[in-house]
This record gives sequence, structure tokens and C-alpha cells, in this order.
Amino acid sequence: MQLSSQPKGLFHLIAIQMWEFFSYYGMRSLLILFLTQKLLMSDDHAYALYGAYTSLVYVTPILGGYLADRYLGNYWSVIIGGSLMVAGHAVLSIPSHDNTMLYAALALIICGYGFFKTNSSCLLGELYKDHEDARESGFSISYIGGNIGSALAPIFCGYAASRWGWNVGFALAGIGMLIGLIIFSTGRKHFAHVQKANLPALRKKTAGFSHWQLIILGVIVCAAGLVFVLQDLLAGYILAVVLAFSALQMFRLYRKSSTEDRKKLNAIIYFMLFGMVFWAFDQQGGSSISLFIERNIDTDIFGYHIPTAFFQSVNPVAVIVGGIAVAWLWKVLAARQISVRTLTKLNIGLFLLTAGFSLITLSSKLAMVSGHTTFLWLFIGLFLIGIAELFIDPVALSAITRMNPQGATGTVAGIYMLMGGSVANYLAANIAELTSTGTQATNTADLIASATQYHHVFQSIFIVTVVVLVLGLLVNFKNRNEPEYD
Repeated sequence: MQLSSQPKGLFHLIAIQMWEFFSYYGMRSLLILFLTQKLLMSDDHAYALYGAYTSLVYVTPILGGYLADRYLGNYWSVIIGGSLMVAGHAVLSIPSHDNTMLYAALALIICGYGFFKTNSSCLLGELYKDHEDARESGFSISYIGGNIGSALAPIFCGYAASRWGWNVGFALAGIGMLIGLIIFSTGRKHFAHVQKANLPALRKKTAGFSHWQLIILGVIVCAAGLVFVLQDLLAGYILAVVLAFSALQMFRLYRKSSTEDRKKLNAIIYFMLFGMVFWAFDQQGGSSISLFIERNIDTDIFGYHIPTAFFQSVNPVAVIVGGIAVAWLWKVLAARQISVRTLTKLNIGLFLLTAGFSLITLSSKLAMVSGHTTFLWLFIGLFLIGIAELFIDPVALSAITRMNPQGATGTVAGIYMLMGGSVANYLAANIAELTSTGTQATNTADLIASATQYHHVFQSIFIVTVVVLVLGLLVNFKNRNEPEYD
């Protein structure tokens, strides 16, 4: 993997994505435990709020993608998004017994992700207009870099929270995002050739207000509204509205597209559905699997108790280790003019997800005997699922930015994130709620009952992944002679 062949802006993007992953996964590794242990929420309420937050994080990127395409450009969208996330983490780190502060902090972070998430990937895609041969490996390198942050975050933030308190753990996540934003800002010259902010459109007035003023007002209103959405768990309604809006956007794109662009959109829709299924199961790691570890996994090793949050690092470590090998593999294959179909890569990812959940299911089965079991099989399962990620988002987003149907990459990538992020996380929360037993599992009988409930859910997930894998293989076989879109 020759880093010298990559555009220089890549390393500044890696820096901010690494610290963005650090901030998000550092906070996420603590959130479900904070809700159940500090705020004493029931499993059902905690899962619902967790799902509302993680789904809304991926709702706003569709709006952020639209604003980037029409007004801001990808570079300034990333700056704005990073700044809002820093503000959200700062609020979250303030000690408070009022849940309104929690909701306000989550609302700011959600708004920040709207500007940041897909536009950082689109900005990365812009860097490869003159480096097309390095695009695939560049996205993999970026994904590895980001996961360095998500590997370190649960360890540092988890330790800080257990040692000095929850607010310190949350503050550390915010400091990481601030560091990334500063590093990214120093590399502005490397993004001089990317799409600029549309100043005439921003200065244009509607109802007496310039559009840049309306954008600021919209962010304020959005953040305030999200506080009430989180408090009353109304994310499902918001998601339904945004899904309808997204379907309309896709319909408009489809209607004005050429035959060739319609074929591209058909492929992207398949990526969206595939990603939704994958991430609905993968995201159990931060919710049901996290509480399963807390209650039914023996995490003592050589007399040292491993905090549950630390296990959130297994997935990104797997991404880093596997990612180095995968990025090298794509480069070697490209040098030999060997092309692996996008659908084949996605099916590899689903196979690894299936293998991972087979081991997690085994772990829950073993826990049904006495209420506890070793973390070995679960650890390997999480590791396999981590490697699986390398064959999903990097592959799909690389394909989307390459296809660029109707020049609406930001919008289409935002809808992809909506399906693979928001819808998947909403479904993931509903799946996680199935593991709730309504008890704190303080004695052996309760622990066995808890393990049994987890086993039923994990086993069902495993069966569904097998079915989807078979369907994926059939689709790949059916389209084996169809061209890839380069």
C-alpha cells in the first residue's frame, strides 16, 4: 500500500475522521451503561433512547448532503459539523441531574453529524478525481484511520469514566473531536480544488432573509426540536417523514435520469437495502451485546476486571488489522488488472457477519448453563464482525461516489447513510428490546433467564443472516455478466 500515491488532503481527512470516530464511539461505549446505571432507566427505555439517538444521527445527513450540494460544499460542511459536535460533547460533559442537558447535548451532536457524516466521505471522493486508480485503497485507508480512533476511544473514555466519573469520559470524547477539527483546518490548502461554497446561493434572499441566515435559523430550530423528540421518543415519526422525503428525492432523480443512470440508481438501492440489514445486526454491539457482556460474560483476566466499554474496541481493532490486509489486497489485484465485483465484496461482508453471530450465539448458549461464560467466543465473534465492516460501507460509498448519478452524490450518499445508519439503528434498537427481561439480573436464576433471552435473539439474528447471505449470493450470480460502473 503506497501512501505516496494518495492525495495529500487524505491525511487531514484521516485526522478528523479518526477523532470523529474517537468522539462518537467513546461516547457511545458509555451511553447505554450511563442510561441504565447512572440514570437508572429500564432496559426498554434505555434501548429506545439509544436507538432514537443513533438513528437520528443518520437522519440529518440527508439534509446535510442537500445543503452541501446546493450551498456549502463538502469542505465547509465538515467544518460546521465538527464544530457542532464539539459543542454537543461539551454540554454532555457538564455534570447534571437534569435529563434536558442530556437531550440538548445529543441534539447538538445529531445536528453536527448531519453536516459531517456523508460530506466527509464525499469530500474524500472529490480528492480522487485525478487519482482514480487509488480511490478504492484510499477509502480503505481512511476507514482504517477512522477506526484507530474508535479502537482507542472505548479504552480511554471507558477508563476515564470508571476512574473519575461519567462526565470526564464524555469530556474526553469532546476533546478528541476538537483536536481533529484543528488538524483538519490546518490542511485547507490541500482542498483548494474541491467544490466551493455557493456564495450567490447563500446570499440570495427568501422572505427577507438570506439563505445563510435561514440555514443558521434552521440548525437552531432543528436542535431545539430534537430535544423534544428525544425526550418523548418520537424518532420513529421523524424517521417516517424523512424516509418519505428521501423516497421522493430518489424518485425525482430516477425520473430525470438516463437509462445508464437508472441502472446505477438500481445498484445503489440494492446497496442501501443490503447495508440496512447488515448494520441492524452489527449495531447490536453497542446495545444488547454490551449489556450481555455486562451481565453474563466473565471479564476477569489474571485478576483484572475488564470494563465492559473496553469490548467496544474489539470491532475497530479488527477493522484496522483486517483493513491493512484488505487495502493491500485491492492494490495487488488492481495492479494485476483483477477486478472483484462490488456485490461479491458485500457478500463476503455478510458471510463474516454470519460467522460472527454464530459464535456470539454459542457464547449466549454457554451462558445459559450457570449465568456466566468466558468472553473468548464472543471476542472472536466481535472480531469477525469488525472485519466484515470493511466489505460494506467503504465498498458501497466508493461505488456511490464513483457512479455519481445526476451529480447528486451528496444526496444519494446521505440516503445510503439514512438506510444503513438511521433505519438500521432504529431497527437495531427494536431488536435489542427483545432481549429485555424486566429484571436487573442480580442472582443466578435471573442471570440464566437473561442469558436465555439473549440466546433466543442472537440465534434469530444468525438464522436471518444465513437467509440474507443466500439471497445475496443468488443476486450476485444473476448479475454476474452485468458491467460494473466505473
